[in-house]
Amino acid sequence: MKRMMLLAAVAGAVVVAGLNGCAKKSTERNGGGACRLALTGTAIGLYGNGSMASMSKTGTEALPENLEVGVHVVDLTNGETPSTAAIANRKHVSDGSGALVGADPDNPVILTTGYTYDVYAYAPHVAGVAPAASSSIPVTHGADVLWAKSSGEKPNAATHTVALTFERKAAQIAFRIVADEASQPDISGATLKVTGFCRDGILDLAAGKVIPGSVDNSVELTETESPVCFLPAEGPMELKVTVTVPSGPNAGTYTGVKREVFAPGKSTVVTVTVIDRNSALGLEAGVVPWENETGSVDVNN
Repeated sequence: MKRMMLLAAVAGAVVVAGLNGCAKKSTERNGGGACRLALTGTAIGLYGNGSMASMSKTGTEALPENLEVGVHVVDLTNGETPSTAAIANRKHVSDGSGALVGADPDNPVILTTGYTYDVYAYAPHVAGVAPAASSSIPVTHGADVLWAKSSGEKPNAATHTVALTFERKAAQIAFRIVADEASQPDISGATLKVTGFCRDGILDLAAGKVIPGSVDNSVELTETESPVCFLPAEGPMELKVTVTVPSGPNAGTYTGVKREVFAPGKSTVVTVTVIDRNSALGLEAGVVPWENETGSVDVNN
């Protein structure tokens, strides 16, 4: 397996959490002053829903427009944890330029100067997640799961800016079907079906880790040349690949299993080569940014 370094796309954006000024009488908060929270967001390799061509792009991009982000602010000074945070799961929405805007302007995030905080964020936002459930935030197949944490934030001014860098917690895969150049079989109308994915899982906010559920073979990937996000398992996954050629001298059904460990942040392109009616159908996997990787597997009819 050949690996290349992760290509990180970073998009900076000022994210003001819908904060209003505070009345003078409320500026003292247990020995500290009220402080408005502002966030700047960066994103690693945001190529989640593009075409095959977009998967190979490099450079920086803003967060997708209308991306919904959940923000937890953990008050370490008062002994909070993600599961006990008073400021939890605050919804913010990307405006397309990378800025995140608080969804509830009447409920701004106010910190206290002199205190110490950890700030967590994840996407896509899930409504109704209480602090106690922060270790099991629901995530689903097909979602581009993002996670960020900034530790030890110590506000000391009227506005405190926190820089968040989002990491990818899903993996991505795409398939293309090609005819062998030597034997040049007729694969007109060939169709694809891939199973072996998990339908859902959970995100542990404190750990920044996705834990997939069990394999659900009713989840089928049938599109070619189109990347799809999925929840990677910790160990090897077994993806059953079925290619059907409907008619002609090479008509038939070709099946095989792609066994591989898929890691968060990697986007794998699997090339399926149809050789002829009774020969192996080759699968060759290459990874594009997010991160590049190669591999191969044979399947037979």
